[in-house]
Amino acid sequence: MKKFVEVIKPKQTALLMVTCITAYIIASKGIINIKHFTLSIISTSLAISGTTALNMWLDRDIDSLMYRTRNRPVPSGKLSPRICMVYGSILFLVGFFMGLLVNILFATILLLGLIFDIIIYTVLLKRRSPYSIILGGFAGAMPALAGWCAVESEILGGIILSSIVLLWIPAHIWYITMHYEEDYRVAKIPMYPLVVGMEKASWTIVAFISFMLIAVTLLYILIDLNLFYLTVSSLSVAYFLYRAVRFAISPDRVNAKKMYKLASLTLGIIYISMLFGLW
Repeated sequence: MKKFVEVIKPKQTALLMVTCITAYIIASKGIINIKHFTLSIISTSLAISGTTALNMWLDRDIDSLMYRTRNRPVPSGKLSPRICMVYGSILFLVGFFMGLLVNILFATILLLGLIFDIIIYTVLLKRRSPYSIILGGFAGAMPALAGWCAVESEILGGIILSSIVLLWIPAHIWYITMHYEEDYRVAKIPMYPLVVGMEKASWTIVAFISFMLIAVTLLYILIDLNLFYLTVSSLSVAYFLYRAVRFAISPDRVNAKKMYKLASLTLGIIYISMLFGLW
């Protein structure tokens, strides 16, 4: 079963599920209907997993060229492309139809996640445009928005909450691109840092993180969260911004991986602080 677990990228899926679960709890103000919550979380998890497996199926040719990804189940031959495609499709469809039992808006957001990830990012933009991750990043923001809309029909709070993920994604993707620059060149993927250079891309990331700092503050203003949330989230983003500026002044491939790990840690801290911010 290991190969079926690997194609859904469990670490990435788990991080996205943290955003979904947190958004659900925030929207429900901590008053949770267990049946509704379980249905929402399982459907989102299945939809994310299915979308990820379909992405692995579509990217099998370029994954086979990259040192970092060539041992993934499909390019390594551990899992056939056909089985991966069927597996991903079934996971997503089950998640989507379960999502319809939550509400139509929730299921629509799950579908939008698939569209942004598979069609807009993977099929249309990834191999053609250095700006692919800007639009493709909306897919990563959908789980948080789905978690919110599973409970709340008024979506402004969900948009601000999910925008934190959207603004985080360029750092998450571009730092790892810098570290594995040669892999992306071999696969001929025109990622932004490769096209404009590491320095310019680093300063662009600084701009996105600056907007993240604004977004976490707006969330405090818009939603009834306490000062613990504001303090922890703003300090964590401020520290990330400080490290990003230092990196942009003197970028290098080795430290890029450290920044990639810091990006994931920062997002986790922000969303966990939201939970403590309810009380």
